[in-house]
Amino acid sequence: MFITEKLLSVIVPHQCLGCGVEGLVLCGACSEEHIAPLPARCYRCKSATPDSRVCAKCRRTSRLKHVWVCTNYDQLAKQLIHDFKFTRKQAAAEPIARLMDDTLPFLPPKFVVMYVPTVTSRMRTRGYDQAKLLAQAVATHRSLRMVSGLARHGQARQVGATRQQRLTQLDTAFRVSKPDDIRGASVLLVDDLVTTGATLEAVAKCLRQAGAGPVSAVVFAQK
Repeated sequence: MFITEKLLSVIVPHQCLGCGVEGLVLCGACSEEHIAPLPARCYRCKSATPDSRVCAKCRRTSRLKHVWVCTNYDQLAKQLIHDFKFTRKQAAAEPIARLMDDTLPFLPPKFVVMYVPTVTSRMRTRGYDQAKLLAQAVATHRSLRMVSGLARHGQARQVGATRQQRLTQLDTAFRVSKPDDIRGASVLLVDDLVTTGATLEAVAKCLRQAGAGPVSAVVFAQK
């Protein structure tokens, strides 16, 4: 957390979004009661698949192997993401990352953790990149190496765009700045929210073209 948030958390302690208990953004009891886990499924068509693999049909147009999604984007999960991204509540990274860790299966040490970089203008407004905070926490939970090797071009807004429009906008939006760090490695992408999947697919395509091995993702919520 930034120093200002640490000071504020002492003066005005965080309160659980579910029950209001002081000291936590989301307590364990409310996490279990209000954040409903999703079954293993293909993130694109939502058909049941083993270990959240992208199904055979969707795999024809996907560069992703697995996409593990913790929960739906509604109720408390929606409020948690909102506070994390728009009220500078960086402490929300820990309960979100904990839920991501609970969703993931065992991952061998060959995995490296990366994050989908936030649009620069958004990062300047917030003062931090929420996806980076989540990736750092997930990497720590899993004792995996984190690689900050993705750069983002342009400031194209994705809100309101169709999936095809997003894919077109994002086709050249990313580049790998350190390809040697990912060559041949299995990659776990971390992001807070997935809507159409266009951003995840664009990043996976970029990583594979740069020499990465299989690319999977873990996301907190899905619209």
